[in-house]
Amino acid sequence: MIRFWRYILVCIFVGLASGMNGQSNAADTAQCLKLKEAGNRCVEVNQYVEALKYYTTAVEQAQLSGNRKVYAECISNIGMVYAAFRDYERAIFYFEKANRQALSDGYERMVPITAINLMAAYCAKGEPQRAERFLSMLEQHPVQSAEQQDYYVTFNRGLIASGKKQYQRAVAHLRRSVVLAGKECSPSVWYELGNAYSGWGKADSALLCYRKAVEIAQRSNNYEETSQAYKALSEIYKQCNLPDSAIKYQTQYINLQDSLFNINKFNLAKAQLFDYENTLIDRHIHSLHGWIWLLVGIVIVVVAILVVIFRLYRQLQAAQRLLVRKNQELIAQNERSKQLRADYLSTMREAATQLTEPETNTTAQEPEGDLGESNELPLSQEQRALLAEQITQVMDNADAIIDPDFNLNRLSKLVNSNTKYVSVIINDTFRKNFKTLLNESRIREVCRRLSDDEHYGQLTIAAIANGVGYNSMNNFITAFKRITGMTPSKYRQLALKQGKGE
Repeated sequence: MIRFWRYILVCIFVGLASGMNGQSNAADTAQCLKLKEAGNRCVEVNQYVEALKYYTTAVEQAQLSGNRKVYAECISNIGMVYAAFRDYERAIFYFEKANRQALSDGYERMVPITAINLMAAYCAKGEPQRAERFLSMLEQHPVQSAEQQDYYVTFNRGLIASGKKQYQRAVAHLRRSVVLAGKECSPSVWYELGNAYSGWGKADSALLCYRKAVEIAQRSNNYEETSQAYKALSEIYKQCNLPDSAIKYQTQYINLQDSLFNINKFNLAKAQLFDYENTLIDRHIHSLHGWIWLLVGIVIVVVAILVVIFRLYRQLQAAQRLLVRKNQELIAQNERSKQLRADYLSTMREAATQLTEPETNTTAQEPEGDLGESNELPLSQEQRALLAEQITQVMDNADAIIDPDFNLNRLSKLVNSNTKYVSVIINDTFRKNFKTLLNESRIREVCRRLSDDEHYGQLTIAAIANGVGYNSMNNFITAFKRITGMTPSKYRQLALKQGKGE
């Protein structure tokens, strides 16, 4: 009993020490603002990947310093970056998060901004009915300028009407928004007006609007809007049976997309953001565990604290369910991006072949001298990127990694390289060693199978672990808990409940 109370006292002092340490290590608010402004400058020059990195760091610093205003602004800006990459689902997630915080904190300037962004994202996603809720919010929380408020309401009414295929009404609203904007009319207004005309069947008017959008976007160096208008022009020319013009603008669209959006780098930046979010969830889970053990001791003295324990337990369950949901989202996103990586890998193979001719198979041979530091690999940037993509493709192949004998040598043979090159590329690209990467890939496949009750529900957890290459149950459970933050049985329980909508 004495030992038990000693443990309770230690928990209390550790909790107090952690709180004091958090206050003493709080980040300076000025640093948050600098990071946010750096991200804004990157957006202005169309460097979206770099902007995402700055905003992610700014969000972390803002949470440490307790600056909720900068936190909300950066969350909203992250949504803008995802919208630029046409990932409207993730954009809506961050816009709604920023919108909720702005409403709860009474940050009135932020409410209409997030409402406008949410309307655009929902309409782009093809859900105009859900956008109407935020049109009402914009009317209840107007922007400061009456002229701007009239413009935004009119424009978004046109956007929603176009999404509902009420094209004649949409054209009327959007034409009025062009007049309200005057000389400062953005290319997006002309682009949406072109979409409305196109849906209405007036191809000639749509062409004029898209060309106007290109003209304004090029004048303001807005490459994202230019790219969007190029794609629209290609499609409208295709409808008009003008293949030469369609191919011309399709080529310009592809070239601009390649230079503007580096999908590979963006995925790495997204991974950094996901890691940060998962770290927060993990901290929250560990924090809740600590509070639960602390309250279990105090409950002997104060029975009323049982209510608090129950509430914290519910929060813990919610945090674990969120972790399961995010893990399933990552698995689904990985499946959706396989084809993109395959296309990218094909392009990189062609580029690498041109770069290495007539010296073939250079990456598959052992280096003659000492390999030295990772940045001294005798490979071009294109060859390094190609090898990294090949490694990613193999590690995403469940049939390959579930082999118990799968090792670095096998991976090197599958990507036609050698173990030194592959090991260096893994360390440089994924910031981890081969063993860690293999464990994470296998655990991801285990999570997929634990969630698939139809095909794997009759198997035990031990059978599933053995089926993905784990011969030792202890090693499997240790790896699973380290990566997911919970036991396999708990994960299966939560995943199956989530699948049934509970």
